[in-house]
Amino acid sequence: MNTTLEHLRKLSEGANAAFIEATREAIAVARRTNTPFITWRDGQIVELTPDEAEAELNANLAKQNAEKEQA
Repeated sequence: MNTTLEHLRKLSEGANAAFIEATREAIAVARRTNTPFITWRDGQIVELTPDEAEAELNANLAKQNAEKEQA
């Protein structure tokens, strides 16, 4: 594989991993402080419980992994 493309792929994977970790930490903070998890969806601010946010994150990650396996 082209080294530039490989470098970009690794950067993208690293950024995605950092985003996932930051999301998990934000969910943990919401859980510890008994506050909602706030996100942006379809141009609107949405409040979720930490459990709802975690379930959505896990569902999205499972979908991504399934799509990778099909590729």
